Amino acid sequence: MKINLALTSLMPILFLLGCTSSPPVLHATRALINEPVVQTNQNVIPLEFTQLIQSKPVGYQGSYKNIEFTLGKKYTSALGEQCRELFLNQQGQSSAQTRQAMCKNSQTDQWVMAPQVIKNKNNTISFGA
Repeated sequence: MKINLALTSLMPILFLLGCTSSPPVLHATRALINEPVVQTNQNVIPLEFTQLIQSKPVGYQGSYKNIEFTLGKKYTSALGEQCRELFLNQQGQSSAQTRQAMCKNSQTDQWVMAPQVIKNKNNTISFGA
């Protein structure tokens, strides 16, 4: 009986001690990539289009070098970069749109087209960058 009473009175204390301790800190033991990431200027967006990206609201429809586009919402990427959706209209197909993402590189302060995780095999649109 005394053992049950002692255990019952210690349970809240043990519970609170478990909640106040911090979780263990984990450290990586091996690198996921072997080489450093190299930035290329292959997908850099031209300065005049960059100014348009930053100043126009969501839903703005425009054209740049014969490419029709619609600006989407702004968001912050998982890497902490400022990004924006861009919907590219396929020429000759009024209803077909390709969703693309543009992000502002925090190191170079340039906007770049984010690489697609799943490539659109029929997408031939390029800003010439």
